[in-house]
Amino acid sequence: MKKTNKQKFQELSRKEKVDYIWEYYKLHIIGGIIVIGIIASFLNIWVFNPPPKPAVSVNFMSTNIMTNVTEELEKELDDLIVTEEMGNKKVFVNTFVLGSPDPQMEMATQTKFAASVQAQELDVMIMDKDKFEELAKQGNMLPLEEILAQQDLDMLSEKLISLKSEEDNKEKIYGIDVSDNDKINEIMVGDSPKVMSIIVNSQKLGKSKEVIKWFLDIQ
Repeated sequence: MKKTNKQKFQELSRKEKVDYIWEYYKLHIIGGIIVIGIIASFLNIWVFNPPPKPAVSVNFMSTNIMTNVTEELEKELDDLIVTEEMGNKKVFVNTFVLGSPDPQMEMATQTKFAASVQAQELDVMIMDKDKFEELAKQGNMLPLEEILAQQDLDMLSEKLISLKSEEDNKEKIYGIDVSDNDKINEIMVGDSPKVMSIIVNSQKLGKSKEVIKWFLDIQ
């Protein structure tokens, strides 16, 4: 009587069984391991150890940025902004370095900024004055009258920057001159005028206000 494949397999030694399985099913085994690894990676990232979500973002745009000190600023702002009730959130400090001699690098920076604005990922902006005026006139900045109290605006009156965007009938306050701000000058070096503002589609106006008041030492 002819033996079945099952009977033949059962008569093999343990090593022969392992060799047989590997020979005929190794692609299935390797594929299964890869799938399990991918699933485990996704579970680790999105379930067990999800990446922190932004409590607020602080963004520097200039030709002269000390990118190596932004981590320290993040920690300092975390202590101010993030509470236990906010869960897995943190302050994000981003940099957009302009003026690269490489046209592709410059284009990549501009594209990254435009995509971040579109995705509503940006909140507080600190940038060179000429770049601020360009973006504000295009309608990218939020009028500060919509977020700061009148007493705060009165206190900052000499530093406020007003202009008309493409959609405005009259000038509105879009920026605050922070050229002499020590906290900012640790990151944005050089003598060019610097302006703080808020992206028009920011989703975190309350926290953005806290950040502005911290930078300007407003109680």
